[in-house]
Amino acid sequence: MQRYKIKIEYEGTPFVGWQFQKNGQSIQEVIQKAIFKFSKEKVTVIGAGRTDSGVHALGQTAHFDLKKKISKKKILPAINQNIENNSVTVLKINKTNKKFHARHDAKKRIYRYLIVNRQSPLALQKKQSLAYTKKT
Repeated sequence: MQRYKIKIEYEGTPFVGWQFQKNGQSIQEVIQKAIFKFSKEKVTVIGAGRTDSGVHALGQTAHFDLKKKISKKKILPAINQNIENNSVTVLKINKTNKKFHARHDAKKRIYRYLIVNRQSPLALQKKQSLAYTKKT
């Protein structure tokens, strides 16, 4: 069995968050289904942390194990080709040792909050920002 470490980017607006939930689609679900489509293995993708509904990621780390021997070069395009929701992409994949754990081995997490204070509505950053209009 081989453990793989992946780096993920996603626009989280349409998702209920990282973890599987009954009330909607999650990032974890999208990636696990994509892996199943090409490997025919049911895997659990473990993320470095769980995100809330609507949260985006520029480089979240996760890991999963595969029993089949598949070339690392083939796995990255296979996952991305089988992701049905184009709001999620795997940026990078590496083989790692069985002891690696995305959540327990995370050394840091960086969060960025963008609050825009202006009178005009947001046009470009509607999904990545909180618009705050100060009443005069």
